[in-house]
Amino acid sequence: MPYDFTVVLRGYDRPQVDRVLTDAEAAASTGDESVRAAAREALTNVSFTVVLRGYDRQQVDQQVSRLRQVLSATR
Repeated sequence: MPYDFTVVLRGYDRPQVDRVLTDAEAAASTGDESVRAAAREALTNVSFTVVLRGYDRQQVDQQVSRLRQVLSATR
């Protein structure tokens, strides 16, 4: 699922961001705490590659923070 981030001259690699955030969104919708914890850990340790014509870094970082909060919430 492509996200609606602004594409900038030097931003995060779009396919990489899409893949990581799609996985995190799927984990957020599950009730399995081990899956949620693994996704939260992956978001905590993610390091996106900066490329030409990538997603705006600040927008992606904000989305990653939001998803970490969602994944930390108890169900």
